[in-house]
Amino acid sequence: MTIVAVMDGISPQAEEHLRLLGWPVAAEPGDGHGAVMVRERFPAGDLAGCLSPPWAGGIEVGGTGLHPVGSCFRRHLAEGGLGLSLRSDTAYGGDVALPFAQAVGRRLAEPEGGALEFIIQEMVTNALLHGNLMVGGIDSDGGGGLDGFGERIEAALADSERAGRRVQLSASLVGDRLELAVEDDGPGFDHPDSHANSRRPHGLALLESMVSDLRIEEGGRRTVATLVIPTRQLRPEPPGLESVRVLVVDDNLMNRVLMETLLLRMGVGRVETVESGEKGLAAIAREKPDLILLDVMMPGMDGFEMCRQLRRRHPLTELPVIFVTALDGPADRTACFQAGGSDMVTKPIDAHEVAARVGVHLRLGQAMDGLKAYRERVHEELRAARAAQAALMPTSAELSAIRGRLGLVVDGRIESSSELGGDFWTVLPAGPNQMTLLVADFTGHGPVAAFNVFRLHLLLSRLPRQMPSPSALLGHLNLELKAVLRPGQFAAAFAALIDVEAGTLTYAGAASPPPVLVSGGAARFLEADGPPLGAFADAEYEETRIGLPCGAALLAYSDALVESLGDDGALACDQESLREWVQGVRAGHSLADEVLARFREKVPGEPPDDLTLVCIRRP
Repeated sequence: MTIVAVMDGISPQAEEHLRLLGWPVAAEPGDGHGAVMVRERFPAGDLAGCLSPPWAGGIEVGGTGLHPVGSCFRRHLAEGGLGLSLRSDTAYGGDVALPFAQAVGRRLAEPEGGALEFIIQEMVTNALLHGNLMVGGIDSDGGGGLDGFGERIEAALADSERAGRRVQLSASLVGDRLELAVEDDGPGFDHPDSHANSRRPHGLALLESMVSDLRIEEGGRRTVATLVIPTRQLRPEPPGLESVRVLVVDDNLMNRVLMETLLLRMGVGRVETVESGEKGLAAIAREKPDLILLDVMMPGMDGFEMCRQLRRRHPLTELPVIFVTALDGPADRTACFQAGGSDMVTKPIDAHEVAARVGVHLRLGQAMDGLKAYRERVHEELRAARAAQAALMPTSAELSAIRGRLGLVVDGRIESSSELGGDFWTVLPAGPNQMTLLVADFTGHGPVAAFNVFRLHLLLSRLPRQMPSPSALLGHLNLELKAVLRPGQFAAAFAALIDVEAGTLTYAGAASPPPVLVSGGAARFLEADGPPLGAFADAEYEETRIGLPCGAALLAYSDALVESLGDDGALACDQESLREWVQGVRAGHSLADEVLARFREKVPGEPPDDLTLVCIRRP
């Protein structure tokens, strides 16, 4: 595709640099070309505009970056793709991932899994923070946690040289794959800070389990991700028979020649003919065909016996057999099917009937093979998505660090009701002697709920530098989720701030079931009423502060615990049962493990809904 640069208000030096790329320059976009909007700077509102037809993207030439257009950027646009080349401060201040993901979905294709915005955000964040701005992660050594992380970002953005470096985001469709590339002008991110924490903020290790392929090139200055596109979104191709193999078993030479000629004329790639049942079984043992045309009346082993023997190894759904016979009575037809036949045609042979029946069974076999391959691929991708979702939760190393720093024992369990779930929990750094807990449960389960979990994780990575209070945190997440969730989707959530120096627990809830506090051998429920996240734009959340003495333990959970039915049709665990369960937990044992064990006794197997249990114990 020819790329046309439409320039407006740029310096002569920048214009000359763009002309060296070999792109024609036009006063306005025209038909039949990919038009790129070239400006000195972009207001945030123009990012979506330059990704809408007739524009194929935009280039912001003002800045200190040496390469306003990278190699992947140029190639992707030439292939009919999309691209944005922006200053670091523009890309950081604007929401680049959302408009770009929407444009890719509209104009190229939406990849499997529905996490395109999240993937783009992580790639751009990596290029900005670890490439152009040269900022380490939140948890890097000596980084000062969330406060220090925010301060380093502000200092980098105040540096005109680093803020002016460009980041280039581009995408194109290659066959059944969507290729995304992010290029930056930084010195590369192969330094100690880049390995401090692969989950926040850039998360390239997480992306490896979400995409088909992830490559890091040019010393970290280029990241290329490849994603699978659903078959239904690709241009349909007529199914061919070139790779199909058919075996004809008939003692009559003329019948064998006739069948072979007919099959080859249909487009069947390979046809093998044999004259007996014994040779037919030997041919199948060498290489299983896609279809067998089998005569009934043959000397030695007849067609019925051959079919009965091959069915011991190849079931009806795996290898279709069409009987070709002069027998045409009701009893004969019954005998054909009882022997394991899939279909039958009668002699004298009608070429049109044979072609129709053979075509139906061959194309059905191709469809079944395709369905099997699709199921295997979906299963593998769901497994990868589930691993990616599990990677969002706190790691054992992070929980061990919390125990060493704050003396808190944190233990969480998630039981999904399907391949993917909508439950989520995490711990966030707060003050020097503080920790924030968040437990969330999105409506439904499966891929849609799981995608919303990834959305929530992305929102948490964008939190302000100063960690908000539990009520403010829920209010912030509510506004963000209200803008992106579909109607009818929302989340129940519980947020708590634990201050070990003051010995207090400050909490707020959003339609979450009441957590249980165990202290001094007694258990009580903490009421935390509030509207669900993402349901109402004007929602407000009240918070409560109570004491959390040494020896106390908190159990937060999702509503599957108290709403699931047991085998007898009654609630497996009501509030009184839960009170008894937690009060019966032995000292030093995890409330989460003990309650989950009791729940499984009542509800064996997968729970009817996603179940989350998080215990925080202060020894």
